[in-house]
Amino acid sequence: MQLTVLDSGPTSVRAGYVCPCGCTPSVEYQRGEDLVEEGCCCGNHFAFGPRASGSLVPKAGFQSELQAFTAPWGERLEAAWLVGPSKHADHASTSTKQTNAIDPVCGMTVDPDSARANGLHSAHDGTDYFFCGRGCKVDFEEDPDRYLDPG
Repeated sequence: MQLTVLDSGPTSVRAGYVCPCGCTPSVEYQRGEDLVEEGCCCGNHFAFGPRASGSLVPKAGFQSELQAFTAPWGERLEAAWLVGPSKHADHASTSTKQTNAIDPVCGMTVDPDSARANGLHSAHDGTDYFFCGRGCKVDFEEDPDRYLDPG
């Protein structure tokens, strides 16, 4: 996995990665926090903070990965992942028809029930929207018209 620093400042860092399944989970770390975490729709897990690697609980079929990062204020932070098969749940079985939604930010196919259960749902102007990860949800909620404008 490769850490991507999306934004950094004197007291915060927004970091993410491109998951092998195609999603782009991200987190925002505030100076002094212990840890921020994000799960991906495919089951992979991302943690970011001073001791992120120690926070991940090993799971069968998943590998740990680690990358160090120095924040603008000099703190050493870790990006840690548990990486598994990286397949979307909706790709696992073609024999069962599911009703899916499209994440308006990245275009990924999302299972609405799973997204809602993970807090990856937002309503805007009377319409429900579902997201692959917290990063897409945050981006959408900051400026929904940017993602809904047909132009």
